[in-house]
Amino acid sequence: MNLSSEFKQTIIGVHGDSGEAWLRELPYHIARCEQTYGLKIGDPYKLTYHYVAQASMENGEEAVVKIGLPNHKDLIAECIALKIMGSGNGMVKLIDDHLNQGLLILEKLNPGTMLSEVNSDETAVSIASSVMKKIWQPYAGDHDFPHLSDWMAGLRRVEQNIIAEKWIHKAEILFDDLINSSTNPILLHGDLHQDNILKKGKDWLAIDPKGVIGEAEYEVTSFSKNYLFDKKNPKDVLRKRLDLFEKELGLDRTRMIGWGFCQAVLSACWCLEDGAACFEENLHLAEMYDVMM
Repeated sequence: MNLSSEFKQTIIGVHGDSGEAWLRELPYHIARCEQTYGLKIGDPYKLTYHYVAQASMENGEEAVVKIGLPNHKDLIAECIALKIMGSGNGMVKLIDDHLNQGLLILEKLNPGTMLSEVNSDETAVSIASSVMKKIWQPYAGDHDFPHLSDWMAGLRRVEQNIIAEKWIHKAEILFDDLINSSTNPILLHGDLHQDNILKKGKDWLAIDPKGVIGEAEYEVTSFSKNYLFDKKNPKDVLRKRLDLFEKELGLDRTRMIGWGFCQAVLSACWCLEDGAACFEENLHLAEMYDVMM
């Protein structure tokens, strides 16, 4: 099986020895899924944290399969988030799940155009905002989803002196303030950026929810930073996106900026943990948010 070195590095960086063993067994695991569940699994999409590929079912219906480590907490959270957030008609449909095999079977969205292909940033923000309104759900405590406070624990897992202590310290203080003053926690997607919103017919639907509990202002952070540094004036684009989200969703701008700063520093930590080279860009983003505070 021809898997990219980046995908292998990510899986091993996240899952360690278990990830390495999973990669070795992946071809046999795919074959078992085909035989057991009547699937014909085709070519994969661009891979990041799971094996995701086109598939067809026994009835001829097109589908997408997502395969990860069996019974892994992240895949379980995604599965349940798909079911809960899908009630608002803004989420891709979960056809079936077999978590003990690490398998999710999802509807295939056609034409599958990514929101990143929409040239107008203003239009893209408006579409993303409409999707957020459809998928956000009050947290009913019916599943032990991670909380943003669980994610922010990653600020202290990095080696000292790699990320300046001032950024870690400021993110910790700001995060505590945001959490302690937070009201109305909801179930968030957790990674709702332009490549996780796809077109189905005339509608736009979200895919790949993380499933995390927090406040709405956090949700805009992934979109706001994605496809940012390829722009001529990233600072101006970031400010404009925040302006648009404030207008579309009635969110608190100060809290969006605060969460954006915390998420940027946290993402830098995650990049280091996963052995990725994206931490410098995230620290640059943190500096941009810092100026806006």
